Amino acid sequence: MMKKRGIGQSWSLDVILAFVIFMLIVGIFYTLLTDNKKTKIQNIQLEASTLSGALDKSSGIDSNLAVIENGVVDSEKLRSLYTNDYSALKNKFGIMGDFCIYIVDQYGNLVAINTSTGLKNGFGNGNLTINDRPCGTIIQ
Repeated sequence: MMKKRGIGQSWSLDVILAFVIFMLIVGIFYTLLTDNKKTKIQNIQLEASTLSGALDKSSGIDSNLAVIENGVVDSEKLRSLYTNDYSALKNKFGIMGDFCIYIVDQYGNLVAINTSTGLKNGFGNGNLTINDRPCGTIIQ
């Protein structure tokens, strides 16, 4: 009888050890995956603040692209921004993600900007949308 009891205890110890190892592996994967998502969100927030800071002269970032000064949008500088090369602007600021710059008034309405090619709803990647229209679309 003693031998059967010893074998049963050995088997349960193996199961417990396997379960502990399995839980450690699951915990490690969970930790790695959640940290990665936090890092991506932080990177996106950093890129957004970098770009928005470059557009606002009061932010202290030295940029010739600043279109906002003392809380007022300079329409000529904004038109100039809307005619810039999207890829060159991404490279200049070291932005990896896609973006779309657009203006809304104090009531939340989209403000179209008159450029040499027509009224545009924004500037940026055309795969992003503003009110279900691609960014940079000419409005008629």
